[in-house]
Amino acid sequence: MRCLIYIAGDVMSYTPTNYEIEGREFNTFFSAHALAKLLSPQKIVALLPDSLIVRDDTTAKDLDILIKGYKNMILIRSNQLFGDENMRKDIEDFVNRIEVRVVPNVGSGQAYYVDNEGNLIPEGQRYKRSPYYSERSPVFIFNVVYSIFNEISKSCNEIIVDLTHGTNVLVSVTMAVGSLFNSRFVAAPVMGPPGQKVSIVDLTEVVKAMKDSLAITYSIEKVDERYFRDYSVTLKSLKPNEFKEMKLIIERIKSKDPNKVISLLKNLRNGFAVDSVRGMRDLESYINELERDVNELSKAYSEWYNQSYFEKENMIVLSHFYSTIKVRDLIYKGNDLEVLEKILGLYIKVGYYDKAISLARELPVAFCLNSRGGGVYSDFDKNYKECDEIVRNYLKESSILQFRNILMHGSLSKDVEAEVKEGRIELKNEIGLSTIENYITQKLENDYQNVKNKVVQTNT
Repeated sequence: MRCLIYIAGDVMSYTPTNYEIEGREFNTFFSAHALAKLLSPQKIVALLPDSLIVRDDTTAKDLDILIKGYKNMILIRSNQLFGDENMRKDIEDFVNRIEVRVVPNVGSGQAYYVDNEGNLIPEGQRYKRSPYYSERSPVFIFNVVYSIFNEISKSCNEIIVDLTHGTNVLVSVTMAVGSLFNSRFVAAPVMGPPGQKVSIVDLTEVVKAMKDSLAITYSIEKVDERYFRDYSVTLKSLKPNEFKEMKLIIERIKSKDPNKVISLLKNLRNGFAVDSVRGMRDLESYINELERDVNELSKAYSEWYNQSYFEKENMIVLSHFYSTIKVRDLIYKGNDLEVLEKILGLYIKVGYYDKAISLARELPVAFCLNSRGGGVYSDFDKNYKECDEIVRNYLKESSILQFRNILMHGSLSKDVEAEVKEGRIELKNEIGLSTIENYITQKLENDYQNVKNKVVQTNT
């Protein structure tokens, strides 16, 4: 089901205009009515700020009266603007379809008084108004709006969110909330008295760009490529010739496939630490070149008034690139062994405990081989066999081997004396995950350094 959610505004100041979207037009005095006619939602929900309508009785706040007051406001303005009975009837039908939900607002303004029947109260040539002032937590407003979206999303597989009207706080909150659901965002850019036609702008791609950029940043912070938004297909669709003097920059950016970054994140997440070292080297020049080109592109956007071709429809999203550049935080300097030690610290930081403790088990062997002039991880290599035995003996002084076995074997380990009988598994020496986590985050690096230092000293 398609649903329309809009923020209710002061329709008493609105005037008719032609609203256009998807090649179709409709003449009315507020965008939500036009969207209802042009996009045919099955459900319409108005978010009515408590700053718009107040009851002329400070002792009570009856939401039904406030809702009736808002609907009456629409009908009053309709009668003021249209003499055509068909148009009035159409607006009346729209009003009868609206499900109004009162939401909290914040700030100062002027609310309309309504009587106990929900009628606006005349005052001279206008209607009686009351000063409105409220201080509220924006998170409180977020939670109220979220609860409404969450409820509606259970029956609506597509939500059209009209951000044309509403205070700056309500628009920002509604946009933030809507981005967490399957929403399409639209707004009619009306600035002052509207002209003959207003084209409703689709803001959905802007919200998607924001979400994708945040996801890219998050994927790098958490070292998990599964959150990364691969924008390589979009890059391939760019036509450098359309960008005139920026042609060469666009060509270079078009060639910057983010899969290099994705590959590094994937190797790190899956514990391919040695492959990750190679990936870091490959990325270093890639990221430096990308940053230079994107900085130049960003400068051109900041001088947009000299670059008319930027106004054309294109899918360049600067924040995608700048989010990608954050992978530089995962490019470590030093020789391979030094970089692997830094990867060990990274695994601990992001909570890849199995990868951390496995690397802490194997890395001292590499330092041992290095101190002996080299060797191969193979049972046929004398240096390796001796180094592995030395490391194993020193590791017994720590919890590395025990906790590694538990993590790597899914608790089916001799260290917890897992007993299997009649389809059940009992752990006689149960060690909880929190115990292992505390060890890895607080003691693993210290134990690793002790083992490594002893191993290196033994071979010098």
